[in-house]
Amino acid sequence: MGCRAAAALARQLSGVSEHAVQGVICLSFPLHPPGKKHTHLQRSEDLKMLPESVRVLFVSGTEDNMCNRGLFNEVLKDMKADAEVFWLQGGSHGLTVKGRSEDSVMDEVNLKILHWIKKPVD
Repeated sequence: MGCRAAAALARQLSGVSEHAVQGVICLSFPLHPPGKKHTHLQRSEDLKMLPESVRVLFVSGTEDNMCNRGLFNEVLKDMKADAEVFWLQGGSHGLTVKGRSEDSVMDEVNLKILHWIKKPVD
């Protein structure tokens, strides 16, 4: 529940002070349990309530059975926060990719995260 808890905390803190949270990084956001896509509305509420001042980076695998891409894209449309998604090609919910070493995958993910952190805010 790490990503969901981080989104909930970011929402709460941003209500206290606009500058309390500058960004949230969500690795494999669990939009729904495997095979239970109907729960995505409840699980995405905190994301939709994040203010425009909060940047969000989602890192998700294209083969993640807990994050249907179509449903996730709908959630993104409903978000006020500045959201960016990095889709790891072939990645599972655990960000493993068949045929690739864990180090190779983590190097790619970490590079994306570092670029996002260093990217100037508009």
